[in-house]
Amino acid sequence: MPNQPQAQTGHPSELLAQLADLGAAATTDALPCFAERLSRLFGLGDTMTLDAATAYRARQPGAVQGAVVDKLTDELATNRRALVRRVHTWADELEFEGEPEFDPALSSWLAIQRKIAANSRQFRDKVRKSMKDQGQTLARLAELDAVFDHTMAGYTGQCFSTVSQVLEQRFRALQTSDEHPQTSGQASHDWFHRYCEEAQALLLAELDVRLEPVLGLLEACHNEVNNTP
Repeated sequence: MPNQPQAQTGHPSELLAQLADLGAAATTDALPCFAERLSRLFGLGDTMTLDAATAYRARQPGAVQGAVVDKLTDELATNRRALVRRVHTWADELEFEGEPEFDPALSSWLAIQRKIAANSRQFRDKVRKSMKDQGQTLARLAELDAVFDHTMAGYTGQCFSTVSQVLEQRFRALQTSDEHPQTSGQASHDWFHRYCEEAQALLLAELDVRLEPVLGLLEACHNEVNNTP
């Protein structure tokens, strides 16, 4: 029996909770349910594409291959470990002659955020392509996921872009906080160490959120393998 993908990723609410703790404004949505909120992201063209994906049938769907699914699952775990290691060292290259500055710190942080986004997007696409050869059910699911991924790309990108705004507010707040008094004419940089830890935690939480879709695809693949005689 193939190994099930481990639930390595966190819940999206962890990222929201961290942002709230750092002072992000709470979101208020008057729409009554998730389905109605989601429908606002789909235009007429998106709806037609979604309908086509629902009826999708692969010309040569092949059969479910447990070995391929296992390999992708192992690759997901390997990729995540590599990204986690990179996140843990994101601030190591930062050097300041005097007081830490926000712009260099943000540039370093954004570079890791872009790497996380690109890696998760590429691997999600790789899993979808593999699913096209793993039977009609998984091929159709891959088509549906591609539609949702494309349709929501702009919205999700906009949401993740707000994290940097929260980081700037947090940087300024810690920098000017009375909790970090002047000592011998020089400011203590303990506050900046705290900032780096908080920025790192946000990257780890974002990594987990971005990997949730591909983890779900792999779980669907494993379920299909287990249910195939």
